[in-house]
Amino acid sequence: MRGCLTCRQRHLKCDKTGTECLRCQRSGRQCIPAPVRQEEVTFRHGQNPSLRPRGPPRYGESDLSFPDDQVWVDMPPEVAFEDETDRTAADYNVVPVGPTPLYVREASDSQSSSSIAAFPPPPISGPPETGSNAQSQRYTGARANLLPPDPLGDNQKLSSFNEAFLLRRFRNTLGAWLDVCDHERHFSTDVVESAPGCPLLLYACLATAARYLSSSVPPRTADEYHERCIAILLPGLEHRDFQINIEILLAATVILRFFEQISSHNPSSDQQRHLLAGSVYIGAHVECATSGGLAEASFWVYVMQDIQFALVYRNPLRLTIGSFQEQLRQKWEQIEFQTDRDWTRRAIWLLAETINYCYGANGPMTVNLNYDDTLKRKICAWDAESPDRFRPLHYSPANQAAGRPFPVILFTSPSHAIAIQHICMAKALILESELKSVDASNARIKKDHLMENLSILFGIALSTDDEPALRFMACHALCACGTWIHDPLSQNCLLDLLRRTEAENGWPWAYAIFGSVDTATLQLLSTTVIILGISIDGYLTIPNVCDGFHGNLDLNAAKGYFEICVKDGDLRMKVDFSVGECKVQQEVNLVTLGF
Repeated sequence: MRGCLTCRQRHLKCDKTGTECLRCQRSGRQCIPAPVRQEEVTFRHGQNPSLRPRGPPRYGESDLSFPDDQVWVDMPPEVAFEDETDRTAADYNVVPVGPTPLYVREASDSQSSSSIAAFPPPPISGPPETGSNAQSQRYTGARANLLPPDPLGDNQKLSSFNEAFLLRRFRNTLGAWLDVCDHERHFSTDVVESAPGCPLLLYACLATAARYLSSSVPPRTADEYHERCIAILLPGLEHRDFQINIEILLAATVILRFFEQISSHNPSSDQQRHLLAGSVYIGAHVECATSGGLAEASFWVYVMQDIQFALVYRNPLRLTIGSFQEQLRQKWEQIEFQTDRDWTRRAIWLLAETINYCYGANGPMTVNLNYDDTLKRKICAWDAESPDRFRPLHYSPANQAAGRPFPVILFTSPSHAIAIQHICMAKALILESELKSVDASNARIKKDHLMENLSILFGIALSTDDEPALRFMACHALCACGTWIHDPLSQNCLLDLLRRTEAENGWPWAYAIFGSVDTATLQLLSTTVIILGISIDGYLTIPNVCDGFHGNLDLNAAKGYFEICVKDGDLRMKVDFSVGECKVQQEVNLVTLGF
């Protein structure tokens, strides 16, 4: 009797007593008896007669013993083996396989439920099918089932290696900068995927990438791609029958504006053509602000570009934001759960409103004070209602003794960091406008708050080296509010940020190294500058002149004239002054002196 299945499953020894074993009785489990075999099968070696049962072989059993009348052939003592592979292969007519058919890929795309083998290969031209040809057809089918590689050379999107290289650089570097507030990464993915089939987008991306790589790519390369792009863009705008998709048009425009920004080595060379064009296109399609997809992503990139320009020139935005206020308000109120992107865009829009308020045509002092209070309430509401995700990951206060004039502030996402930068900039502009008003009250407190907001904004940019968009925001903020930075350590730290942004990220800031200090007293010689062995400590008053800086030199006993300019990529100062009876004429490279 065999043990029960219950004990066997629990790996226990069954006592095999009665209909229910003792173990199952004691444990209260159901005793399931094992099925009874109708016949015990005994395996025996077929070639060993002593182990085989007597009688004829049973069904399914082979009799491997040789019969008595078996004829045996004599075996020679030496045996030679001959390879007949070539003669065997000659008996077959193998048709060579042509280019790999595309049916394999089509199978996975169009009919994923069916097997790839269900798609027959295309017919092979040749003589009528004979016996050997039939075998070759079966051989070809077998080759197809092995999934041979695609003819990639016939399916490539860009035949030029240089263009493919530039487009990849746009995706990996420049597109990521434009997507800093967009988790869907429209410029890094959608634009790059569409570019090979859309010359307008392609040439815009290639021109911008080539300009970014101007140190290793001939400058003419970027200009040629830019000219090709304009040659496509202008006819599409001049002729009504030549339509351009609004998504493509807006995306190409903001990319071309990016090209303008990194091509302008001083404000006077920024032609602003694509910035102005963008305001026209977007103003004619106000629905793009909430339409989703690439058009909406392009709208917000343009708003940030408009903000950057406004901060440098301290002017209102080119974009008429009143056309978008109501639909954006309705969208944000209707969304039950706002994403991080929504909160970041709300912060950007608050700064846009603040810039128009502070840099308006009539100035903030003539603006209704009720709007000032409304703007403050919006900013405070953003601070209070934004998710905890926008809180910093780490914060270390500034430490002047350690040579760190700004705090260390780290965030888990660059979109969180740039949102806080925009909020701090909005606060700083409002406080600055209030300090400049006639009836400024609590001036000391407001100035402290202004400096705290600027310190946070600059600290965020200085705390990370792998998010260029945060640097860009800080550099533009410095152009707008650099007059409030008087501490020599802070000045040197920010000037170094400008240099590193140009050297490492390709955004020209040499013109702003001194242009960021607007008609203020720059403590340029806060440390000792040695000119012909003469130690000079003091101040320089530098007017905000975009094409060069000059003024009078009055440093202790030294009196004369100075001029500051960018020459051969370095910042140089020419001086012509006298110290007593000693006259000095010298050109000094300020970069080598640590400025």
